[in-house]
Amino acid sequence: MSGFVIQPHRSSLGMDANIAVLIVYAAMIVMSWISYVNWVTFAVPLVFFFLEKESRFVKFEAIQACAIGIVRAIIAIILQIVYWAIVPRNIYSAVRYVYGGGWGATVAVSVIGYIINAALSLLIIYVAFKAFQYKQVELPGIGPFAKKMSEK
Repeated sequence: MSGFVIQPHRSSLGMDANIAVLIVYAAMIVMSWISYVNWVTFAVPLVFFFLEKESRFVKFEAIQACAIGIVRAIIAIILQIVYWAIVPRNIYSAVRYVYGGGWGATVAVSVIGYIINAALSLLIIYVAFKAFQYKQVELPGIGPFAKKMSEK
């Protein structure tokens, strides 16, 4: 993860740029722990991206946050499909599922989901902390794309 220091400035939204970025990331963290809402956490950064007119820093962080939200949504959808695939659909298979020890698989999928969500939340907290200090952190794979989009 590379990064560099940005000069403190105000965004066109009427607040300091670091506060705007902090709002984006804080909203993402809160939304990410609400079931089924975590699939659309990328919507909050998009609002800030389209409303911001001047600050490249806010635009960069909004695109980066949007990409993190999209990754989180893809992971949540994949885990939900796996969960639906292993949960029984009728009473006969449910009895066989319970007595055959099938609950371990659903618990494992849930635990994996919580671990991934916690890791992404820690990543968001780290990036938000650095952004609050006006230090722009470019995440691998996401950073170059966000930089290109913020310059348009």
